[in-house]
Amino acid sequence: MSTTLTYFDFDASRGLECRLALTLAGVPFEDRRINRPQWQELKPTMPYGALPVLEHDGFTLAQSNAILRFVGQGHGLHPKDPRSAARHDALMESVEDLRAKLPGQGLSDEEKKTAREEFAAGWLRQWAATVAGELKGPFLEGDALNVADLKLYTILRAFFRGVYDHLPASVFEGTPAIATFYAAVDSHPTVAAYFEGR
Repeated sequence: MSTTLTYFDFDASRGLECRLALTLAGVPFEDRRINRPQWQELKPTMPYGALPVLEHDGFTLAQSNAILRFVGQGHGLHPKDPRSAARHDALMESVEDLRAKLPGQGLSDEEKKTAREEFAAGWLRQWAATVAGELKGPFLEGDALNVADLKLYTILRAFFRGVYDHLPASVFEGTPAIATFYAAVDSHPTVAAYFEGR
């Protein structure tokens, strides 16, 4: 069997969470990293015109959450219990909500600063409180690392590494469970080894 994951040539966002999931699952895969000009050529041929795309033994799948569930269900990294699985799915969808709602596109730096400060004090604060309430510690389901944890970790990594202007990691000071969760995933042997190898 052969497995290929296609995404842009950087370690962040939807591509990173899928790479981490395949790595945690122990699935050997071709990490097909493309640039923007290559993407313009490939885009018309890709499902939904979006990345990442997973190709596994003749099966092609797009959309990061679908890929994460597929990998997770096949390798014990997504709950079998329907209610627990639904909780994990809801968390993954909430990460996509955060990505979609994050203000900044087309704004001047001053406008972005104002919009993101309002976002941090409002919607993001509520999101963080909800997420913190879902964490059983140290991960979403307790001691077992699952694909939903990897998705949440990936978005939090952008905050903790200062990727988003005007949204420092301090926005999560009111929800210490999030910092504890992030540190637990970041120090997980498989996750740490992935970044050491990059």
